[in-house]
Amino acid sequence: MSRYVSTMHNKSNEITDVIRYHWNWRAATFDRELSQGLHSERQRQAWLDLLTGIAGPSPLRVLDVGCGTGFLALLLAQLGHDVTAVDLAPQMIELARRKAAQANADIHFRVENAAALSDGDCSYDLVVERHVIWTLPDPARGIQEWLRVLRPGGRLAAVEEKFAHNEALAHEYSRPLKAALTAVVERTMEAACRCLGRGYWRLYSRKYRRIDAQLPFSGGPNADRLADFFRAQGLRDVAVQPLMGEALWGEKPPAPRYLVLATR
Repeated sequence: MSRYVSTMHNKSNEITDVIRYHWNWRAATFDRELSQGLHSERQRQAWLDLLTGIAGPSPLRVLDVGCGTGFLALLLAQLGHDVTAVDLAPQMIELARRKAAQANADIHFRVENAAALSDGDCSYDLVVERHVIWTLPDPARGIQEWLRVLRPGGRLAAVEEKFAHNEALAHEYSRPLKAALTAVVERTMEAACRCLGRGYWRLYSRKYRRIDAQLPFSGGPNADRLADFFRAQGLRDVAVQPLMGEALWGEKPPAPRYLVLATR
């Protein structure tokens, strides 16, 4: 049993390392993407209006999980809330800290796994996330951790989208022959990287494509699926709000984007 637990632990650590590598690599150009950064005052105001409707007028203790470069955290701090923000990727957090310093925003940033928080129980009034659920290897574990740090009656707000259909690719990776060949190729690349002392980015990129395809919510969940998932995790008053307005994104969204709001 101990050998099995050790193997599962090592596998989990490998997945976490690969995901961290990917989002560190994405950090430098992340805000340039139209759907990720703020690119106009009109867009900023649209998000402020949305977040005001979610949080209400009174200052709250808010946790932004998987905060990236601080998109939601900065806006919520601007609205007067006490914000803590965590992300697995140190380079994302570093950029978020710089942006907060430039905006003179007092936000508590931590490099931390969104599914393994160091906060005590019932620490927050509101937990928010933006395009995070689909990146989690174990979404149920993530939700339960967010509920643990959320006070009774507190709210969880998830901004998500269904941007791809990866079911066929996930099935392909699950085929025994494909899985065996993939393992051989990755082990060979890893040995070559160790010998050469370079080229790890190719190995991690290949591993990320495989891991991404096999995530439970790979390609993003649709709104009904995520709402049902929230209910199954014990959340109540689950409501879905489409987020298809061009003002929020700086463009007409190419895929269904939405907010799921629920109460612990």
